[in-house]
Amino acid sequence: MKLNNNEMIDQVKNFWNETSDSDWYKSLRTDERINRLKEKPESAFHPAVYELIRKYLPDMQGKRILLPSSGDNHAAFALAMMGAKVTSADISERQLESASEIAKQLGLDIEFVCDDTMKLSHIADQAYDMVFTSNGTLSWISDIEGMYSNVQRVLKPGGYSIMYDMHPFNRPFSGEAWKEPSIVKSYHDVLPDLHWRMQDILNAQIKAGLSICELAELPAVDASFWFSYAELSEKNPEELEGINDWKKNPMAALPAWVTVISRKNG
Repeated sequence: MKLNNNEMIDQVKNFWNETSDSDWYKSLRTDERINRLKEKPESAFHPAVYELIRKYLPDMQGKRILLPSSGDNHAAFALAMMGAKVTSADISERQLESASEIAKQLGLDIEFVCDDTMKLSHIADQAYDMVFTSNGTLSWISDIEGMYSNVQRVLKPGGYSIMYDMHPFNRPFSGEAWKEPSIVKSYHDVLPDLHWRMQDILNAQIKAGLSICELAELPAVDASFWFSYAELSEKNPEELEGINDWKKNPMAALPAWVTVISRKNG
């Protein structure tokens, strides 16, 4: 039976409320992980993505940044540590509750809002200098045009949208490390798994009235791209050596991540 939109949203909310208490997500909230973030806030980002954020918003102090689908909130903590006024929005109350507790421990003044990234119903118009969406957002978005219409709405004139997510070129493949690429679906089979193509991502932003500034196709920087938390916990460093060398791991010949920077005119 096909779910209607409200049922789909409830399903996503329930999934992430449960996932928030999983061993994987608890590992992202350990004192060790948070202390590492305190010592080096930029570690919350892919190095190339951090450079792009700094390129388009070199002075973070007092800038308003919205993070829809904020997830583990490492990016929210990092940007707040850099002086930005951060709003963290997520559909999962449990994610936000856990993040709020960490923000208090760190002395960070972050606004937490429970909201649907496709609607941003509780976010004011023309309020933000930047909207940043991170890895894993787009695979939960059933209305990508609605999402970017609202991203455009909440940006100030001249504000930037920066998205970072899995490169769609990976979607047709099984993605098994160390093995020759194995095709499991067509690049053009967007539904039912919400595997958006580059044309979907770019056209949605253009249709919303955003101007594309720059696109970056990026390699993986660690083994977490290739293995789940449970799989990684069972591997030693020797088993992961050369994981991002395409001559050893053929799938690494493809870009792992993509970042698109766009701007609201005005």
